Amino acid sequence: MAQSGLKIESIQTNSIADELGIRVGDRLLSLNGTVIKDLLDYKFLVGEEKLLLEVEKPNGEVWEVDIEKGLDEDLGIEPAEMKIRQCPNKCFFCFVDQMPEGQRKALYIRDEDYRFSFLFGNYITLTNLSRRDKARIFEQKMSPLYISVHTTDPALRRELLDNPKARPILDEISEMLEHNIVLHTQIVLCPDLNDGDYLTKSIEELSRCYPGVETLAIVPVGLTGHREGLPPVKTVDAPCARHLITLVDAWQERFKKSFGDPFVFAADEWYVIGDVPFPSLEAYGALQQLENGVGLVPLFLNTFSTTDFSTPLKATEPVRFTLITGSSFSTYLKECVNQLQCENITIDILTIENDFFGDSITVAGLITGGDIIRAMKARGLQSLTSMPEILLIPDVTLAETKKDFLDGTTPKDIEEALEMPIYIVPSDAKSFIETLSILSNNPFESDLAYPVTEETLIDSGLGMLT
Repeated sequence: MAQSGLKIESIQTNSIADELGIRVGDRLLSLNGTVIKDLLDYKFLVGEEKLLLEVEKPNGEVWEVDIEKGLDEDLGIEPAEMKIRQCPNKCFFCFVDQMPEGQRKALYIRDEDYRFSFLFGNYITLTNLSRRDKARIFEQKMSPLYISVHTTDPALRRELLDNPKARPILDEISEMLEHNIVLHTQIVLCPDLNDGDYLTKSIEELSRCYPGVETLAIVPVGLTGHREGLPPVKTVDAPCARHLITLVDAWQERFKKSFGDPFVFAADEWYVIGDVPFPSLEAYGALQQLENGVGLVPLFLNTFSTTDFSTPLKATEPVRFTLITGSSFSTYLKECVNQLQCENITIDILTIENDFFGDSITVAGLITGGDIIRAMKARGLQSLTSMPEILLIPDVTLAETKKDFLDGTTPKDIEEALEMPIYIVPSDAKSFIETLSILSNNPFESDLAYPVTEETLIDSGLGMLT
């Protein structure tokens, strides 16, 4: 039988909870008489100035604690992670079904959880919500949510999701908008399936829901080298990408005239695949779909182009930084790094081919530790010069735990296999530049990012070395 309440995983030192004697392992049962089921309940209720906490100690003793605090002041409690809900759909382009066999169980979980959509921007299809779930969304104002639409055509959507019970998405969206829940939407585009007239219909119908549906991102389907037993899906090629960009450009001009907002955006991958120059950063509006790969590259490039590099990065002794990335961003990253002025510092970009998922996967966020080790050994350790070398790995390569890579290897495994120091560096341009500056001062003894305690990993929150 599951225990009630929310288990406390950590307590911030000198926080309100710490001073009150609340400890790791205690369970938060209720706040102001409302039973706490998960992190969202806690976040929704903890902002009040007056709180009555019901806390259960490991020995079964229950404390009642009255608190007066500042409005929105946190208690310093870090609850246990929520158990994620499973997806009821069986999309034949689902990335989970394209994983190589024999990996850890977490990689095979189809997630479809509105709580994670609200907290972390995960995309959901709205196909597993109960009336109670919806009531909670509306009561707690869980806005914005991030919705995978794929198509607004009901029959095609049921086919794509392989879910005959999926309700028409426009009905679901209308219900959300009636309760003032803002939505960011996406269409994962599969050539010859939900493009053409279906795509035109979807863009048109979703635009009628603006501004409640605030943005729409068109994302190319991702196909790995592990699709055994799955239906064939056509790969997005350069002509397809260029056609999609032209289509999105036309729609944006129309929406800017009617809304004053572009509304629909092509993910960065389309421009990379089609070898098409990126629009200006201003074309991406408020950059509300960065986590979905919309505007990441233009933002990175813009940050570098507007940064003053007149003061060089200096190291007291010669050192080589080798920075890894995926093939889709390699050219852009080299362009940025070439703008840096360095003294006693050489920066090399090593492009990692993805053996784990297959060579069609080119983003840095899906690079594994095993592929990093393989690529470095194939290049030849310390083969470029005799100067000391440090490996820089963007934090976006780490799984959600921020402790290991998708194949289960850890930063420690890489360091031991390569016998060289490594740093996990932030992936957004501004923090990356700042990190390079700090590392250059004392590259082998910096406590900024790594070697090699997991507790010091940087979590920048944005995955821009894509």
